[in-house]
Amino acid sequence: MRYEPNDEDRRRERAYEGFGTREPRCSAPGCSETDWRLLTGSEPDELLCYEHLLMAQGRSPVELQHPAGRHNDPEFTVPFLGNLHRLMDEPKRDWPERTLRNPDGSPMLRAAACVRGVLDWLRLIIDRMLSWVPPLLEAVDERLTELSGPGWWRTLGLPEAMLQ
Repeated sequence: MRYEPNDEDRRRERAYEGFGTREPRCSAPGCSETDWRLLTGSEPDELLCYEHLLMAQGRSPVELQHPAGRHNDPEFTVPFLGNLHRLMDEPKRDWPERTLRNPDGSPMLRAAACVRGVLDWLRLIIDRMLSWVPPLLEAVDERLTELSGPGWWRTLGLPEAMLQ
């Protein structure tokens, strides 16, 4: 099966070209942001994450997010830091245009946008908050196996219910 790049792949590659590096990082002191979707600028030492760009412009780093899109629910907003706001808006670029814009005010498209917004939010939470956990658990298991051998968990005296 041949890999075909999608729109996000193309956006990422364009961003890397603009940054002048494939390993971008926010240049603000103390900031470790490396997500290409959140960085702005064109030189590696001049890259800023969106929040630091907002602050450099004298603006608040907090913005109001429309989870279902502004056209579907203009009144319901959630305050997010700018970087998270950008991450929440990124998936909307791949929503069907008619759902995002909802030109006729269709309740079905509004409902679809609400569900898409929640799904995007859950994906963000999973990605940003939980994606580090499996590699950590796997590394700890590997180390415990090196130290105590296969079946290391049997020597800990854990309740049997936890081991099933």
